[in-house]
Amino acid sequence: MTDVVMPQMGESIVEGTLTKWLKKPGDRVERDEPLFEISTDKVDTEIPSPAAGVLAEILVEEGKTVAVNTVVGRIDETGQAKAAAAPAAEAAPPPPPAPAPAAEPA
Repeated sequence: MTDVVMPQMGESIVEGTLTKWLKKPGDRVERDEPLFEISTDKVDTEIPSPAAGVLAEILVEEGKTVAVNTVVGRIDETGQAKAAAAPAAEAAPPPPPAPAPAAEPA
C-alpha cells in the first residue's frame, strides 16, 4: 500500500483543505494522474497520484482541513482494493435451499 498524503505547497503552508476527490475507492489510477483537489490560503490545485494502482481507501472526506503530511488515502499497487473485493464476494450468494419434492399425482 502507498500512502497518499496532503502535500506541502509552500514553506509557510501548514494545512490544506481537501476540496474534491477525483477518484472513488476501487477506481484504477495511474502514477501522476490527478487524484484529488486541495485548497490552501495560497493556492488551489490538483494533486497527482504518487503511484499506479487502485484507490483502496479514502481517509479524509471532501471539505476537511488537515495538516501537511496527513495520510488522506491509500493506493493498493497490486491492483486490488478492499472496495473492489467486497462485490466479488457478494456476486455468488449461497444457493437457496432445495424445495421439498412435490408429491406425484395418482
